[in-house]
Amino acid sequence: MISYIHQNSPVHKIDARVKILYLLFLIFLLILKQSLEMLAVITAVVFFLYKASGIPLYKPFKDLGMGWFVILLPIVLHAIINSGIFPGVLTSLFFLNIFLISLLLVYTTEIKNILQALVFFKVPSEIAFAFIISIHFIPFIQQEVERIRISQALRGYISTPFSPPFPLIIPLLHSSLKRSSQLAISLESRGFDSEKINFEVELQMGLVDYLLLLLLPVFLLISF
Repeated sequence: MISYIHQNSPVHKIDARVKILYLLFLIFLLILKQSLEMLAVITAVVFFLYKASGIPLYKPFKDLGMGWFVILLPIVLHAIINSGIFPGVLTSLFFLNIFLISLLLVYTTEIKNILQALVFFKVPSEIAFAFIISIHFIPFIQQEVERIRISQALRGYISTPFSPPFPLIIPLLHSSLKRSSQLAISLESRGFDSEKINFEVELQMGLVDYLLLLLLPVFLLISF
């Protein structure tokens, strides 16, 4: 499931604000430096971070689920349109790294810390709250997909990479809309007002966090 994994690794101990800055930095490099060399370096960095966090690589690969369709689609399209898969492989590696970096943030950072970091960066509280709610519901959606898959399999539906996804998507949309409606009613009954959300930032940075912040401009200069 895509959720926080409690560990005592060096990556887990890094301040959420520093993690978000480095996440944006890596995505920035991926967008501006779309070359095989840069993709190889960032992929190696991402693999090292997963190793340092104590989270096995099969975990994000398994949790990607339908995300593999987005990752592998460029290879298929380039093979059909351009009669070559190398540009498609580069694009697929680009999407894979973005997914892996984003998942690493979720795996190694508690939701409340991500929320406080977003508030610290002056993200509007309504957007920050909606983003955190979305992350919180990801495990429930994964469980619902599995439940729907089993139910449809009992009805004779065989799920393959080339089978139509409508028997899974339609029930998932229905259950997701129902759950979001229940959440909205629950928040409204408690007097929730998105314009009056106040969060206190209780995050505290350590020596390693300040050192990583000092190194960020250095990495930026080296990259360009």
